[in-house]
Amino acid sequence: MTSRVNVYEALNRASSFLEKYGVETRIAEILLSHHTGWSRARWLAEMRTELNPETVARFDEDIKTAATGVPVQHITGVEEFYGRTFHVSKDVLIPRPETEELIEAVLAQVDKTFGASYPLDLVDVGTGSGIIAITLKKELDKRGIESRVQAVDISKDALRVAEANAKRLEADVSFVHGDLLEPLVTNGTKVDVVVSNPPYIPEGERVNLARNVRDFDPELALFGGEDGLVLYRALANQLPLVLNQPAIVAFEIGYDQGKTVPALLEQSQVQYETVETLKDINGNDRIVLARK
Repeated sequence: MTSRVNVYEALNRASSFLEKYGVETRIAEILLSHHTGWSRARWLAEMRTELNPETVARFDEDIKTAATGVPVQHITGVEEFYGRTFHVSKDVLIPRPETEELIEAVLAQVDKTFGASYPLDLVDVGTGSGIIAITLKKELDKRGIESRVQAVDISKDALRVAEANAKRLEADVSFVHGDLLEPLVTNGTKVDVVVSNPPYIPEGERVNLARNVRDFDPELALFGGEDGLVLYRALANQLPLVLNQPAIVAFEIGYDQGKTVPALLEQSQVQYETVETLKDINGNDRIVLARK
């Protein structure tokens, strides 16, 4: 097949190829934008424009890679989150849209809880690519709220990705290597806000995961032990040692953990004023929000 094709032909061919392998055809659009550097609006207007043969060759090669199940974010190296572009790799969980709702919940609760009592001390536990810590820092800055943000991860490889994202996005976040809240406990550090999207998938659900998740997202960022609650239990036990008064705790959870995770917090040594479960845009339990 000739490589001298226009935008319409290249996109149509790629979409048909992906469909044959059961892969979302929208990935063809993402990769087309990636290789041309054009927005969707631009290439829609350029459908009859002939593409450079080298561009077509690279595009076709990446389409073949995507057809094997490799996430498109691992091909392009980026993902959008809360209006910003984050670099990602095989060492971090690919950002999910649902996590943007966690950001919204935290920002709303900060407004309700703290008023003018700044600066805020905030920690993101299990930061991965840094999306939560960086986004919260940038959004608090936009609101004129002074904050000191830390981000902890047990993976040094993940921290390297997060630090690079923070530098590129000019976010003043401190990154710490460690297991959950252990670095803060060791240093006697107290915080006003604890946010975490920890691994929460039960081991038994491994076989049911989509191929692009099971085979390509890091296991360390996916699985939360036999029942998916191992990390929440550990965090619930550590929280009494790090929380100021008042304080906010916000967790992203699995769709079926809307009762179990709040119960872990309520059974801990912290006397929370409120512990509530919020649903995501799809109507699934997704966020546990506690106030001390």
